[in-house]
Amino acid sequence: MPERLKKRRDFLAAAKGHRAPRRAFVLEARARGDEGLPRFGFTVSKKTAAKAVERNRIRRRLRAAVRLAAASARPGHDYVLVGRRGALTEPFAHLTSALADAMRRIPEPADPKGSARAQRPR
Repeated sequence: MPERLKKRRDFLAAAKGHRAPRRAFVLEARARGDEGLPRFGFTVSKKTAAKAVERNRIRRRLRAAVRLAAASARPGHDYVLVGRRGALTEPFAHLTSALADAMRRIPEPADPKGSARAQRPR
């Protein structure tokens, strides 16, 4: 099982990173700047699903999808999955493939040492 995000500041930092919206969720990701294991956080708002039973079911389905698609996650990244109501009805195979695809589509962080600005002669 991948590591979990639990602190609010980590969720807020991931929200400022890249987004990959899908039918069942929105994936927010940011590079931490280290090479540690990828970490995942899950959130479902009351606006999305008013009943706690539905919110918990969305969260459970997203956690199970992360276990299967974690191989696509990059080391040193934090990921937050914001659950949508579509996660309740989406076939599980589509959910896991959409998650793996979303993680692949998050752009690589820019390397400040290898950027064009750092290499430009003066």
